[in-house]
Amino acid sequence: MKKYIGTKQVMATPMTYGEAHKEGLIRENAYVEEYNECPGYLVEYADGYKSWSPADVFEAAYKVAETPLDRVNIEVADVMARANKLGNFIFNQNEGKDFQSLPLGTRAFLLAQHHAMGAYLNLLCLRQSCMEGGEECRPWGLTFEQVLPLIREGYAVRRTVWGENGRMVFKQVPAHITHDIIPNMQSLPSEAKRQVLAAGDHIDYVSQCLIFDPKTSEANSWTPSMEDVFANDWALVL
Repeated sequence: MKKYIGTKQVMATPMTYGEAHKEGLIRENAYVEEYNECPGYLVEYADGYKSWSPADVFEAAYKVAETPLDRVNIEVADVMARANKLGNFIFNQNEGKDFQSLPLGTRAFLLAQHHAMGAYLNLLCLRQSCMEGGEECRPWGLTFEQVLPLIREGYAVRRTVWGENGRMVFKQVPAHITHDIIPNMQSLPSEAKRQVLAAGDHIDYVSQCLIFDPKTSEANSWTPSMEDVFANDWALVL
């Protein structure tokens, strides 16, 4: 026999055992009157089949998923349980000896997985908190690894230490500059234009980021420092 985990969606509403009996959901030969007040749920499956389930059994298997917040709550609990289970294996189980006995590559993968789960959980919890408070979701307090996808997708980000209205970072859109445009470019000196055109007939701008100061409108090329890479105060600029 193999272990299986199933996932299904159902519709349900609270219903006592006695109410379920009146609805014909409890067979007469199985009915026990003294259980009438036992809490439970009327459960309707996707194919329309209806049954009654005791509350403890139902609530152990299902969580309310009516709203986006309900579904985020479920995901937070699930990811947290998985992250805690992995963290316990890495750091606590058998004083960490079971983890240390694994091959180096496996240990590295599990550590990377644990950190990625923690990063994802942090994002989920931020979203959960904003949804609970009816606030606009705003990623903040992030690591560079967490904010990098935002940079890739074209969002502007900044570190909290730069100030609420301070500098911001964003990527430049990759561009293919053809030979007819190069002579008119203000961003290149004449000698650079000559060298570029002598070497070929175009420039491809790729993988570049700018750091922009809204107070002065100055923009400079940007590469993260080690302090930026290891910082955890990155935020989305709204």
